[in-house]
This record gives sequence, structure tokens and C-alpha cells, in this order.
Amino acid sequence: MRIFLIFFLFTVHVCHAQQEVRWACKVIETDETYRGKWFSPEHVLGVPNVYPGFAGRESGYAWIAGYNEKGYIEYDTYVKVGFCDPIIAKQIVVVESCNPGAITSITVIEASGNTSRVYNKKAETCAEKSRVLSIPLKRIKTPVVALLITTSGKGSKGWNYIDAIGVASTEEPVDVSINLSKDVALIGNSTPLGDEINTKYTESYPIISSDGEILYFARLGDPKNIGNPEKTDIWYSNRTADGKWSHAQNIGKPLNNEGHNFVSSMTPDVNTLLIANTYKPDGSSLGDGVSVTNHTSSGWELPTQVNLKEFENLNQYTSYFLAADGKTMLMGIQMKDSYGDLDLYVSFRNADKSWTKPMNLGRTVNTFQSEATPFLASDGKTLYFGSTGHMGYGGYDIFMSKRLDDTWKNWSKPINLGPKINTDAGELGFSVPASGDVAYTYAWRNEVYHSDIYVVALSPSVKPEPVTIISGRVLDAKTGKPLGAKIEYDILATGVNTGIANSNPTTGSYKIVLPGGNTYGYRAQVPGYFSVNENITIDAKSTYTEIKVDLLLVPIESGQKVELKNVFFHQSTPNLIETSYPELDRMVEVLKTNPTVRIELDGHTDNQGDAALNLALSEKRVETVKAYLVSKGIDNKRITTRAFGGTKPIAPNNTEENRKKNRRVEIIIL
Repeated sequence: MRIFLIFFLFTVHVCHAQQEVRWACKVIETDETYRGKWFSPEHVLGVPNVYPGFAGRESGYAWIAGYNEKGYIEYDTYVKVGFCDPIIAKQIVVVESCNPGAITSITVIEASGNTSRVYNKKAETCAEKSRVLSIPLKRIKTPVVALLITTSGKGSKGWNYIDAIGVASTEEPVDVSINLSKDVALIGNSTPLGDEINTKYTESYPIISSDGEILYFARLGDPKNIGNPEKTDIWYSNRTADGKWSHAQNIGKPLNNEGHNFVSSMTPDVNTLLIANTYKPDGSSLGDGVSVTNHTSSGWELPTQVNLKEFENLNQYTSYFLAADGKTMLMGIQMKDSYGDLDLYVSFRNADKSWTKPMNLGRTVNTFQSEATPFLASDGKTLYFGSTGHMGYGGYDIFMSKRLDDTWKNWSKPINLGPKINTDAGELGFSVPASGDVAYTYAWRNEVYHSDIYVVALSPSVKPEPVTIISGRVLDAKTGKPLGAKIEYDILATGVNTGIANSNPTTGSYKIVLPGGNTYGYRAQVPGYFSVNENITIDAKSTYTEIKVDLLLVPIESGQKVELKNVFFHQSTPNLIETSYPELDRMVEVLKTNPTVRIELDGHTDNQGDAALNLALSEKRVETVKAYLVSKGIDNKRITTRAFGGTKPIAPNNTEENRKKNRRVEIIIL
């Protein structure tokens, strides 16, 4: 007889608030020889993979008792089951997702040492295609610490699939239902994209740009693939003026080679791609891992490997995602602290461009099965991912969860995105533009076994929170020439950097995505230039918005003028507001980097009130700025000041918004 021991963990709240349910969490003993990816005993762990009402079909995410690599063997199996968090159980629940009837006995072992056989029956083929086997427990006095379960393949025909094993604290039926959103009916039907993208070959892993204008995806089997048609290549399509997609093109070398190639994510500026696997210096495939590539004036550069501290992956599969801020990376990997198979982790970019040790997202998101293909929406909070460990329709389903705080450990209960997105065929890969109105995914939904890419409209409750896209060009303020620049944006009140981006070195185009609920400062930086800093306040309840702003960089040359847009004073005083310090600190760094540069600080006010008082106020304010710079190590002799009061407005003084523009400090490079 074969023996395995399973521990139970987790409380599931069901219809009756008093009922507690424990699902298997760990296989600690079994003489099953098969330990493959599919059908192994580990697949009884956690909640059922497939809702019993949608079961009755074969699935690789359930355990087949007695299965081995040569196929099903009809012999008896003997199972010992234990509990991590014992309860006084009133019933045992076994979810047999397909061809039930192989279980022949179950014996309960209590903490007191008492044992009692509570189920005894010959194996037989049941009329039901699937079932939830519920066994009442009448005489249990102490917590149930173990179960003995026997199965047999001799009396039933075909393979018996056991999806989950649990115990409950009451006799009421256990609610094994899918956690759906209240407005799941409002989710649109999944619609395949046209022939410009979907072909007779296999399309997968769609990644949509933040503005919804570029779609990257992987294609397998196309003779136009680089090196090996039987490996995936990166393809892309652009949205045309009429809203349709252009005929997809192979992105070519150096991103495609003889190995598997696909885009894991792209930054909002579409100038940086996170690429699966790694590359040798000659462009050939190096192996597993993840790489990053940037768009240069001559095209995409050879991807370089991303190195994460103390990284390990104990699984043959991986998935990665670079968030919109360019500083947060999510991944589906298996480490020593994983709860089951693949878990979702997060890593953060350090100032030296290294990445922190991956941190597990915790038990709300991760299960005893697999979580993979994370996609963090532009709001930085809404996470979409594939899972076999949360209850669904079979195989991998797509789920949504919201990040509740900055620990990255607290998440809302994952919501299954419903039958218009998820099927028993399994779904992986989910990509949402910044607008949040639709999603792109891929699935096997045709008679020929290959996947296509689909688009689906999202319902309000599963959309990400609204964001604002700011885009434009980075230009030389003197010549109008486009510049390749590093873009940074901060929380203005604290100066804490919240994201990075790059502008296209050929066109100067850039794009950043800002979540609501903060006032931001943002700027472009290029050596040899003063950056002009912009700021914007985005209300937490704002709708999705797109704003165009060109960023003008002032060359460090005599006679050039720079406005300090993020330097602020308390009303009618020369006292700096603390939000001014980050911009002044950046100015200090520029002056230290260019030690021969001398500047003049010009102070201006609006025209409200007494002109003499305004002149005096503008003089005191520039002296305050000068004093701050000197306190940070800038030579007093390099800075002169001039005051103009309200005599040189740059806007009419007819509104408060315009008067705010006139209250300013400017730098003149001498």
C-alpha cells in the first residue's frame, strides 16, 4: 500500500460565519514514485483548483492516485493525512474533480490518540462526473490530527482525480464557490484580434503599451522566426490611425535569436523592455534569467542580464514583470520560502542599479500551488496574475488583487475574473493599458491546438485605479534639438523618487504614468544642461487623463535662463517651504559638477499690494535661496542676486493661477 501524509492549514470563511475549513497544505510522506509537474500528490494541496460544478474533466492540476510515467496502475493506495492547525472537525471533505469513486476508506486520528474508521466502501465507478465527498464526523471529541485514506483503482474505471482534501468544523455543506466580482456580468466577451496578429501559428504573451498604441507578443512556429521557428520570437504591431492593428512584424535581432524570446514588460516610455532569458555577447542564447534592453539612436541594444541579490529559482519555469515606475520588479519563481510551487515575489531597484533580494508577496496572493505571469497595472496597486491555487474553472485562471499598503505583504482577497476570461483550457498572461478599460490575454479556444491573442472589456470593479499619462518631448531649450534624457519623478512634498524613465534619443519622446492622490515633481536630466522641473497635482478621484508637456533643458551656457518651478515660499514671507529643498539640492549638484559656472538669482513677485514691499520681498527671497545654496557648499562668490518685485510679469496678473506664475525665482547663467 502507498502512504502519504498531508498537513492542513488556512481558514476559509464560508456562508456560515462559524464554520472553519482547513485545506491540505503539505505532503510530508508518500511512497508515490511519480513527482512530475502534473497529476502528482502535491496537487491536492490548498483549495480546489476547479469549482466542482465545472469539473468532470481531466486536469493536470489534480492528483491521480497510483499514476506513474507509464500510465495508470490499478492497485490499492494507502494515505496518511495530518493537520498543521488541528480543529475539532465535524466533517471531512474530499473534492474528486473527475471520475470519482476510488476512495475506499478514511480513518480519523485524534489528538487524544483515539482512532475511528468513518468511511468504508468498495471502489466503484460513480454516475457523477465529479463530486464533493462529504463524510460527517459524529464522535470526535479532540482535534483531528491525522487521517488514513485508502484508494483503489480496481473497482473504478479510468483515472480518479482528487483535487483537494479538507475538514470543516460544522456539518453544514462547505461553500466551495469561486470568488467573483459583483459586476462580473459586465465583463465583455473575449474577442480574438484580427489576422494582422493572430495566425495559424501560436501567439502568446501579449504586452500592451501604457497608451495602448503598441502590442508586443510572442509567436511560435512561424518560418520567419529567427534561428529556430520552433522557439518563440518577439513580434509587434502598431495601432493605426483608424484604430486597427498593423500587420505584425518580427522585431529581429538582437532581441530574437535561436532561443525562446518574448517581452515580459515594457516601461511607459516604450524605450525599455524586460526580456525573458539571457544573451551572450555575440547575441546568442545564454540561458534562463531575465534581461533588459534600451532603445538607442541605432535601435534596440543587446539585452543585458538583470542581477538580483540572493536570487534562486528552484523551478523550471519563471515569469517577470517590470512595473511602470521602472523601479519595481515582480516575478513568478520558486524559492526556499515559497508556499508551494511557483510563488509571486517583488524586488526593488537600488540606487546603484542592483536589485534587492526577492520578497514573497505572502499567503493572500500565494498558495500551495502555482502563481505566475504577474502584471502590475499602472496605478502600482492592481495586480493581475495566473494561478492554479485559487479556485477557478480549471488549470490556470486569471485573478485580480489590490495592494493595500507599502509593505507589499498585504493584499485584498484575489478575485477570479470570471468565465468570459477564464476557461478550463487555462489562461496565462494578462496586460492592461493605463486607461484600464480593456485587457489583452491569450488562450487556446479554437479547434486547432494553438493559442491566439484576445481583447476583453473590463468591468469597473476589476479595473485599475485611474492614472494620468504625461508625455511629450525632451528638447534643447536653445536649439529645439531632441535629447535622450533620464526622466525622474518624485513626491513633491517629500522629494522621494517614485519612478524613472528615458526619452527616445532620436525623437526626444517620453512618457510617464502618475497615479492619483499626490503632487509630483518631474524633470529630465542630461549632462551639460540645467533641467527645468515641472509639477502637477493629481487628485485621488481623477479620471484617466493624458497630458502633453515638452521638457526643455537649458544648456549650461552664458546668458541662458532657468526658472525654478518647484521652489516655493510661505505667503508674503521669504521663508522657503520644505518642498523646495529637493529642487535646490539638485541645483547644488549641478553647480558642484560644473565648478566654474557662476549664476545670478533673480526674484519676482506678482503686482498685488505695495510695489516697494514687493521689491523688498523679492530681494529677501533670492537672498534666502542664495543662503541655502551656500549652506550646501557653493562658494558665495559664484552667486549674485537681483530683485525685480512685480515689474517683470510673465503672465497677466488677472487670475490667481497667473499671479502664481509671476511669483518666481530665475537663474541667469553668467
